[in-house]
Amino acid sequence: MDAEPAEPSRTGRTVPAAVRVVGVTAERPDEIETVIPWELAGPPGQVAVQLRTTVPRVTVGVGLARRPGLLEAVRGIAGSPGVATSPVGGTFVVGGPGWIGLSALGVAPPAAVWPIDWMLGAVHGWLQGFLRPLGVTLRPGRVEGAWCPGFSDGGVDGRKLVGLGFRVSRGRIACRGVLAVLPLRADDLAWLRACHALIGLPVDPGRCTSLAECTGDAGWDAAAAVTRLARATFTGTAAA
Repeated sequence: MDAEPAEPSRTGRTVPAAVRVVGVTAERPDEIETVIPWELAGPPGQVAVQLRTTVPRVTVGVGLARRPGLLEAVRGIAGSPGVATSPVGGTFVVGGPGWIGLSALGVAPPAAVWPIDWMLGAVHGWLQGFLRPLGVTLRPGRVEGAWCPGFSDGGVDGRKLVGLGFRVSRGRIACRGVLAVLPLRADDLAWLRACHALIGLPVDPGRCTSLAECTGDAGWDAAAAVTRLARATFTGTAAA
């Protein structure tokens, strides 16, 4: 249990949050539009997480995917492993054996003024509960120069480990993201750099990290990360 707020509150208030993993799924190479498992959303204050193994491909955030010609440009990158679109915001992420994904679904308590802040705090609290016993402290905030930089980045010593995007629909909140398990492969870095260059952003491998790197344990793989994360829970409060 974490009795402290998982994230700073803009209003100075916090409300209850509880997070648990409810299942594991696998991406399919033939999927070109990823979906949100809205049916997992439960009562207000509770967050259900679905973990997923990922396949080698580039996934494009929903806003960028609407830009004329952008998906065609991504598909035209030399050696592109395939392209899918995400239902949440963000820029570009990749998948494969060095990455695992998550989808977190919930309904903020009625007292939460900023539902996305509440979800971000709940998910970061859950991830921190997983990482703290490994000697790792996750800190929220944009990591410039990393892949898919944004306000909801999860960084370790200034290097990005986790990326999250959000969508709100009919009172429900979805948080979809990826966590790097293994160091960036040369192909991953090349694809990420080429994609981000399309929107004028650099990708610096020195601003990225992985579970293997930040724990100093080269024995991690996607299966081990999923197994450990599936046991992680969070019960506390998050920003309101």
